[in-house]
Amino acid sequence: MPQNSKQVVQTRLKALGMTQVQLAKQLGTTPAILSRTLGSPMVRQDSHWPAILRALSLDVTLQLNGTGEADEREV
Repeated sequence: MPQNSKQVVQTRLKALGMTQVQLAKQLGTTPAILSRTLGSPMVRQDSHWPAILRALSLDVTLQLNGTGEADEREV
């Protein structure tokens, strides 16, 4: 079963040995705002993107970008 975006982020954080608190600090936000963001849709419903994706039977997929930058970052 595919993971949702929040689960993907949580899995990646675990792989990097990071917490949501650390990520929030790195992003310059609070843990509460980060948690709220992770629980919200990635594509705003008032955008045309959801309709475009549905009309074309497309899904958004998260994957590692392969740059290795996040893997090498010290936390």
